[in-house]
Amino acid sequence: MPDADESDVTVRPNDVAVIGMCGRFPGAPDLDAFWNRLRAGDDMLTTYTDDELVAAGVPERVLRDPHYVRRAATLPDAFDFDPEFFGYTRREAKLIDPQQRLMLEVAWELLDTIGYSGGADDQAVGVFAGAAMNTYLTNVVARSCDLLTYDGIEVMVANDKDYLTTRISYKLGLTGPSVNVQTACSTSLVAVHVAAQSLIAGECDIALAGGVSVIANAYPGYVHGEGMMFSPDGRCRPFDADAVGTTFGDGVGLVALKRLAEAIEDGDRVLAVLKGSAINNDGSGKIGYTAPSVEGQRAVISEAHAVAGVDSDTITYVEAHGTATALGDPIEFTALSEAFVGGGARPGQCALGSCKANVGHLAAAGITGFIKTVLALRHREIPGHPTFTRPNPRIELAGSPFHINTRPLAWQPGPTPRRAAVSSFGIGGTNAHVVLEEAPPLPARPTPDAGPRLLAVSARSDRALRDLAGRLADALARPDAPDLADAEYTLRVGRRGFAHRRAVVADDHATAVAGLRAVAAGAAAAPTAETAPAVSFLFGEVPVEDFRVLAERVPAVADIARRSADNAPISAQSPPAARVTAALALATLWAESGARPDAVGGAGAGEVLAACFSGVLDETETLALLSWRAGLLDGPPQVRPRVPRVPVLSAVVGGELPESRALDPLHWTRDVWEGGRLAEAFGGRTGDGATVVAIGTTAEPLPGDCGPDGGSAASPVARLLHDAARLWSAGVPVDWSDWSGREPRRVPLPAHPLYRSRLRLDEPDQAPPTAPVGPPSGEELKRLLAKLWTEVLRTEVDRYDLSIFDIDDDSVLAVRLARRIRTELGVHLPTIDLLKNPTIDRLAAHLSRVG
Repeated sequence: MPDADESDVTVRPNDVAVIGMCGRFPGAPDLDAFWNRLRAGDDMLTTYTDDELVAAGVPERVLRDPHYVRRAATLPDAFDFDPEFFGYTRREAKLIDPQQRLMLEVAWELLDTIGYSGGADDQAVGVFAGAAMNTYLTNVVARSCDLLTYDGIEVMVANDKDYLTTRISYKLGLTGPSVNVQTACSTSLVAVHVAAQSLIAGECDIALAGGVSVIANAYPGYVHGEGMMFSPDGRCRPFDADAVGTTFGDGVGLVALKRLAEAIEDGDRVLAVLKGSAINNDGSGKIGYTAPSVEGQRAVISEAHAVAGVDSDTITYVEAHGTATALGDPIEFTALSEAFVGGGARPGQCALGSCKANVGHLAAAGITGFIKTVLALRHREIPGHPTFTRPNPRIELAGSPFHINTRPLAWQPGPTPRRAAVSSFGIGGTNAHVVLEEAPPLPARPTPDAGPRLLAVSARSDRALRDLAGRLADALARPDAPDLADAEYTLRVGRRGFAHRRAVVADDHATAVAGLRAVAAGAAAAPTAETAPAVSFLFGEVPVEDFRVLAERVPAVADIARRSADNAPISAQSPPAARVTAALALATLWAESGARPDAVGGAGAGEVLAACFSGVLDETETLALLSWRAGLLDGPPQVRPRVPRVPVLSAVVGGELPESRALDPLHWTRDVWEGGRLAEAFGGRTGDGATVVAIGTTAEPLPGDCGPDGGSAASPVARLLHDAARLWSAGVPVDWSDWSGREPRRVPLPAHPLYRSRLRLDEPDQAPPTAPVGPPSGEELKRLLAKLWTEVLRTEVDRYDLSIFDIDDDSVLAVRLARRIRTELGVHLPTIDLLKNPTIDRLAAHLSRVG
């Protein structure tokens, strides 16, 4: 397809967008490193020295074995994890299969990066994934598993593949289908197919799909044996004359999928389009259960092309399964050639490759090839096939639809969009093939208004907050940095709000970078309260010129003003009418944006405006009172006050206005103008932790910190955003994402940092707890019990009189807590005794009695 942005975009109902990807592979901790190493043609496996192997515990007899292969495709941090971030104790985390831990981390990182970790609004997120055989259970946990005991159930839930996807759904709050997919080597690409079908059927709105493999062997490498499918030298050479086998290794990959039409409508970044996919099984028409089948592979390839609605001659790259085995490569090549020739492919039109030449055969091979192919489409470049020298003699490459490039190849445009296909075939005969197409150009949109913008950053800890702010600063300092309006939207709408918060108001990228770096280097941020603070509105006078600027620059303000002023522009209104319009519009903006007041007030005209917002006076009465006070009416107007919907804080009485006084017309025509106790009126609530939003300015000093944030010299828009930043940082759920009136896009941004440490059950903990000397008693016993309760119940327990039933009524947790207490304290504690003594005070007394 010509590289023109003005090309028409035709979207089919079955088109699925790839909106995000995340992965960790041997020698490549992230996708940028993965792509760079693919382009360089790198061998990403590790070749170990004798010293390294000795340090890894390789037995001397194995080291001396001439058939020992000293290579492995490993993730050096495969056993690392951040248990605290996901609500696990270190002990719990050490029991969980590292494959499930890795997949959980990658799922979080993917959703956070693409801007859907905040709950995705009303979008149901599904999870479809699979894992390799759990060698951690057999080689490390290495214990019997009696499913009729608590220990057995705990081991099962921590290690069985059944809980791979549901663990992710539970920990991340995802409500779409959560389905394990297991088809051996083709697992992760079959997961992509099932995820796409779920999207097309409307079962979910976003689908995560992928796979993971971690080999928990005692030491790296393997001893090669005659007749094995593994390579005798630890190198994988798909389709090459020297191909003699494959290698297995570690890796994890996950992609986020969404219906293309909705991805475009929602402003998601589209990396590629999944045009169609198919899966099938070989059945019994082959030489053996583990053998591949030409007929089965040819059929699935042809079906996928038909589902995608594309001719084979429009596909110009195939990412093959490519096992590099004597049987597998010729069968796969024959099936590809027959399917492509049958679809009208021309000789030599299509490049052929396999990332197994770089990373070996991962159990997550299908998703690894899928990710590589999307990256190639994005970069419009086909990486070279590094281990290829000459074709396997059983492969007729010349005259076939394929060629194999050994160096990076510029992917030239053609009459159709760039298209590619990915294959993955599993032992047992489940085959998968998908067709990908380059991302269409997104619809043009108006240039965003100039700043300022409000960038909200939150994290679970002060350390994470600083690190995240620094990473965001680096991302916004790059030449390809996203638009600030898009970054603002993604951070507010697409991210989960954690307790440690800071916000930066910036006019441009330079000030955004400076502000974020100041957060990274600044004072510690205290966590917000568990419950949002109460909000009080303090009404004063909004300068007409300031409001005019706000109405011009903030469409949400203009929309509200039109609703309340019968479409009359502020400039055409009398000063009292303009004052009413401005004050009510700004108060309504805050209330509709999540800062709903628990009380409103002011002094003089401000108290009248507060009464109007509270429903005591209507707008006509309010305008009449302000007009009379301004000398525009001869006598005081008649008013008929009503019961306030929201308490009114009166500068006349120095506190909340009693209902009897609120209903007295004389208060509004006479007394209200004599109030001088504004600070006293608000002082009680601010003393209780309430935060104040100033609607305009007042003649008296403002209570607390509700003055004009950003400085009086800042623009009206900047002051408004500074107020929003202050409220959000305090824990008020204010949302300014709709204020601009434009259609922003979610953009990829650095994810919340994880602080990982090595957690492996057969190794000593890096931070072992200090064992108590002798049985604890008294306050020491209570403190230790509180610590155990906090760890097991996953909530801070700082009161000794709090019942376990008030914290969590999950009986499984009660069983777990009793077991932990028995283990840690060496005491006899049946679960029934814990339930009979459900507070720390009572339990400590019970344990002291029974010894």
